[in-house]
Amino acid sequence: MKVTVFSAKGGVGKTPISVNLALDREYAIATNETYHVLEALFPDERLLAIGPNEEFPELPPDIDVIFDLGGAMGGDSQPSIVSALRQSDVVIVPVNNEYKSINGAFHTIREVAPINDRILVACTKLEKRRNEFFKSDWRESKDFTEIMETLSGLVGRTLPAVPLKFSKGFDAIFTREMSLRQMVRAGGIDAFSYRTIADQLDDLVKEIDRIGNG
Repeated sequence: MKVTVFSAKGGVGKTPISVNLALDREYAIATNETYHVLEALFPDERLLAIGPNEEFPELPPDIDVIFDLGGAMGGDSQPSIVSALRQSDVVIVPVNNEYKSINGAFHTIREVAPINDRILVACTKLEKRRNEFFKSDWRESKDFTEIMETLSGLVGRTLPAVPLKFSKGFDAIFTREMSLRQMVRAGGIDAFSYRTIADQLDDLVKEIDRIGNG
């Protein structure tokens, strides 16, 4: 499986999602960003880093990889972005409930879709507001609903989407060098603190498999 995680808008959770997926599934990870922290988390044989204006090599079918991409389609990063999109089974576009983020996701989807239309939206940084009483299904949250209603109106269709609540666990991925599911399995306070977000990331993986194998 080859998965691209990309948004032209920064600060939406792109790299934490990429790293969590790669650690959890023991995939390789590839990046086009000049400055990154991935070499501290992955051995050389599982890390592919290129310049933004370079093209990723065509990787064999038996190599599983997460492309963690920065930059914009209309800029110097276009060669690396396009070469990753063309060989990916799924494209994840992270977005949170802010105007700039939703607008950035819309433009990202509009530019990505002609190259690869197997797009999955990850609604990130969701928080339960005052007077919200849903139990466990974060699709019922106002943040998720507002993101999807606005984005669907802009795009003109409803894309598959997965909710990801706000969690400090995304920072712990880098300090613990473990996926959130691995932390939960290790037990202790992490098993309690990160269970919900780990379950949501499991749902993200299920959607990746469904779209990528569909």
